[in-house]
Amino acid sequence: MNERQFITTIKNHNLGILTISDVARIINKNRQYTTLYLKRLENRKIIKRIEKGKYSLPDTPLPIIASNLLLPSYISFLSGLSHYHLTTQLPRITQIATTKSKKRIIYEHNEIQFIHLKKIFGYTREKTQFGYIFIGEKEKIILDSLLLPTHCPLHETIHALKETKINSKKITEYALMMNSIVLIKRLGYTLELNDIDIYPLVKKQLNKRYDLLNPTLPAMGKNNTKWHLKINEAV
Repeated sequence: MNERQFITTIKNHNLGILTISDVARIINKNRQYTTLYLKRLENRKIIKRIEKGKYSLPDTPLPIIASNLLLPSYISFLSGLSHYHLTTQLPRITQIATTKSKKRIIYEHNEIQFIHLKKIFGYTREKTQFGYIFIGEKEKIILDSLLLPTHCPLHETIHALKETKINSKKITEYALMMNSIVLIKRLGYTLELNDIDIYPLVKKQLNKRYDLLNPTLPAMGKNNTKWHLKINEAV
């Protein structure tokens, strides 16, 4: 298989990431030969090495690479809001939600960060000419961001809620699936800012403890007695 045929085959398979096993099946060779084959392609700049045993074609966009390094995983948090044009910020880091533990990767001077969640759901697979990109649904990205505000500024999440149409039934069901009381509190409060009231649907899940609206800020501000939140950030 010549180089042009190889590139065409890779694109036809929609492989954003190439592994040794993937390429061995495509060229019908053993692992040892395939490793040498990939090394030759890398030296000739036909492919780029991302990390040990994983490669991509040179023109593969970073979001596709990032969301294919671990399976299952998907783009979320501020990176996810950026994908849907729900933030004016240009994220310096591509944030990947996953159930697995993995250290960050620096690829072509870009950082890919892997953020651990207990459950992975609420994402889609979008087909592009470079391969598949795995991206969270808008509702799930907002929930991830409310759950872990250290990875997405709270004001950005609230802005996103105002700028897009949210399926209130879906976002409530997803929140309940994530088994986090503080998440439900933050969601209920922020949805009320957009005149959406989910309190009747979730009130049995709440407790009497006052949690912080924004855990990255000091415990100051007024108490919201309905959601048992300390409103420590002006929104």
